[in-house]
Amino acid sequence: MTHGLYEAIELPHPPISLRVFLIVEKAIRRAWQILRQRPREGFGLATAREDPLTHELYEVLYDSVFKHALVKGFDRRLLRAVVREPKVRSYNWGSLDKMPDLVIVLVGREAAAKPSQDGLFIECKPVDAEHTVGAHYCDKGLARFVKGEYAWAMSEAMMIGYVTQGYTIKPKLDDALRRRAGRIPTEGFPTRSPHSAAAPFSEPVHVSRHGRTFRYVETGAQAPAIAIRHLWLRRD
Repeated sequence: MTHGLYEAIELPHPPISLRVFLIVEKAIRRAWQILRQRPREGFGLATAREDPLTHELYEVLYDSVFKHALVKGFDRRLLRAVVREPKVRSYNWGSLDKMPDLVIVLVGREAAAKPSQDGLFIECKPVDAEHTVGAHYCDKGLARFVKGEYAWAMSEAMMIGYVTQGYTIKPKLDDALRRRAGRIPTEGFPTRSPHSAAAPFSEPVHVSRHGRTFRYVETGAQAPAIAIRHLWLRRD
């Protein structure tokens, strides 16, 4: 069902290109390398909790990697801003204060029907003995994209895992998703992204694909599946 203002809206928004993802992921890895090698005095990467760690990553990514052009292409020709925990609404106005960890606002997105809901949405979660892949990374992170809390106008998004030794995307994420088939519909289990390389402190990015459980209020159409890019960063 459509109404008034929204009759001509096209959802989801145009896809984000692989080139953009690869640049952003390289920039995030560069920020992580800085955090590993030259952390701010008083900051401990191995022991930091989720919110302080994500904020540290955000500041290094924006104030160092972006500001000083440490990664080719991660500049004002690509993005307008890196935003930390913006308040966005859910797909049906059920909540007006959903706060994804990071949103990278891109240039050249004039075709987006709803600029307030456009960008690369990123959710970050620790993955370790206390924060399991299933109950924490999937149920408190990935599921938000499936339910239309984050990135509901997009067809791609990203998860960042802060992982300790012994935790790898395969088989850990595969196993967790299989156990959650009823809650997190998975149309494609994690596969390595083309052109994504491993680093000493991270795996290659893997991509999973998930059916979404809602219809767009604006158009009445079923929201299509969303592709989630998984970047897992070693913290030990």
